[in-house]
Amino acid sequence: MTFIVSFGGMMIIARLLSPVEVGINAIAVAGLGVVQIIATMGLAGYIIRDTDLQPATLDLTFSVNGVLAVILSVLLLALSMVSKPLLGDVRAGAVLRILAFTPLINAFAFRASAMLQREMRFKAFGLITAGMTIVSTLLTVGLAWVGQSYMSAAYGGVGGAIFGAIAFNLVAPHHASLRITFQGWRAVAQFGLQIMSISGLATLATRLSDLILGRVLGIAALGIYSRASMTSSMIFENVYGTTTRVAFTKLARDYRETGELRPTFLRAIGLILAFMWPLEIGLAILSPPAIYLFYGEKWLDAALPLSLLLIAQAVVLSYGMNWELFVLRDETARQSRLEFIRTFFGFAIFTIGCQFGLAGAALGKVGDASAGYLLYRNHVRALAELRGNELGIVFARSALLTVIATAPALVLMIVYRWDPRTPLPLVAGAVMSGMTLWLIALVAMRHPLAEEGARIATRIHPRLGALMRREQRSAQ
Repeated sequence: MTFIVSFGGMMIIARLLSPVEVGINAIAVAGLGVVQIIATMGLAGYIIRDTDLQPATLDLTFSVNGVLAVILSVLLLALSMVSKPLLGDVRAGAVLRILAFTPLINAFAFRASAMLQREMRFKAFGLITAGMTIVSTLLTVGLAWVGQSYMSAAYGGVGGAIFGAIAFNLVAPHHASLRITFQGWRAVAQFGLQIMSISGLATLATRLSDLILGRVLGIAALGIYSRASMTSSMIFENVYGTTTRVAFTKLARDYRETGELRPTFLRAIGLILAFMWPLEIGLAILSPPAIYLFYGEKWLDAALPLSLLLIAQAVVLSYGMNWELFVLRDETARQSRLEFIRTFFGFAIFTIGCQFGLAGAALGKVGDASAGYLLYRNHVRALAELRGNELGIVFARSALLTVIATAPALVLMIVYRWDPRTPLPLVAGAVMSGMTLWLIALVAMRHPLAEEGARIATRIHPRLGALMRREQRSAQ
């Protein structure tokens, strides 16, 4: 639901705003990301992983998070006053002044949202986050429609945050509290600083990259790149992000109860890759007609960057869930060192790539992802206590599913020479053929994703679930 609403909103916004208008908002968001490094302390993760959570710990994390929110808001207001010399466009300052309200609003949702995840109340959490997306998207589209231009997304973000703060506290009122304490803050600060050095560095590099791209190639080029980046990020966050939130909570629970991560990790990464690799590589192949269909002709220059960014994300998935493993094993200090190396290399190669246009910049992201794989692969295996070639088998099965699922699209685009105006019925036919072949392969391979599909189908309708299980037994 969230994905559909987000994507639908992006389609409409792309037809209402120009690349320059999108570029202005992207500059403001890049400025936000640079300042926001102080708020990437992962305090919700601290609550989720705690083996014996006490009320005082919840009060402490809420208090620290609140202080960070105030500091972030003040810094955003200060940055908005000097947006011309620092960000390159005075119009970005107006966007930042509105965005400065969101950290303060989000602070009031922190306790309830973190506890819903710890308690594995994912249905409630998912409905609220979906509601936030719907409110934000509807406001953004409506305001863009009436002429609010690049300001519309900022207003929409504030509206979504207000909805979330109210909804989280209504759904979990027993977790709502404004108790302030800083007793025992050193343990939280140590954890937060380590997470900041991991997540914060990645965020900082990404946003600085956007600013550099805007400076080197211009605001319109940044708008084009931002359209590709937002599309790939939307897919990644809505699918991978949602899945790993559930997986992290289950990993934390299993680790608390059994002291073991291996079975849960292998199943989770297998499910993720079997779905995400075909999705991302398939869209990378079909990006020219996809961009033309969904966003219109003025955004066609985003097709090649989108393909490369999706390939980069597919590489990132090969060492996915690394953050969860490092946090649960209390190895965040080691990950911070690895992330510093990866970020330094990735930022350098992206900066060089910008000199060769949008494709060069996106190719830099592929290099960044590849460096991450080389750095993290052995650590992931060790932390998850994997045996032999278990992860390699997961990769091979997922790669085979990807080839099977994307073959029809690849053949079609080769025949039509990657023409963005490839007939829509043929594109739809290639997608449906790939999905059918993928489903058949899942059942034939007795893949865990087929089992999950049967469980979901049973919830929808018992007969549908029984039919899927019967197909799996016949394949065996």
